[in-house]
Amino acid sequence: MKKLNTVIYNKLLAQAEEAKVQGKTSLASCILHTIGSYPEDEIEEYSHINLQEDIRKDTWKMATNLINYHGLESVDAEKLDAAIIACAEIVLSELEQALGVEQGAIGPLEPKVPGEIK
Repeated sequence: MKKLNTVIYNKLLAQAEEAKVQGKTSLASCILHTIGSYPEDEIEEYSHINLQEDIRKDTWKMATNLINYHGLESVDAEKLDAAIIACAEIVLSELEQALGVEQGAIGPLEPKVPGEIK
């Protein structure tokens, strides 16, 4: 799992604590579960392709929760994967919009192209 940098980690941790105080236990729980127990101290490259693949994997986790909830004993993995890919694209776009990220913006952890100065 990709870890958050120290600054945003601490800000989210503070917001989780504030949510607890306000009685928003579900929000607090979601934040704490997601950010983990410590931030990332080392900056690693993280491409848009890696981001898309991680969101796809996380969407698969959501789908398995749904499979479990409905007690399904059989699924068409290829059909499910096609739906997951479509959902993952929507999720990525909606989350970037909610975060105020400009559409098509390149993240600072994107690997540099040959000849580009780091």
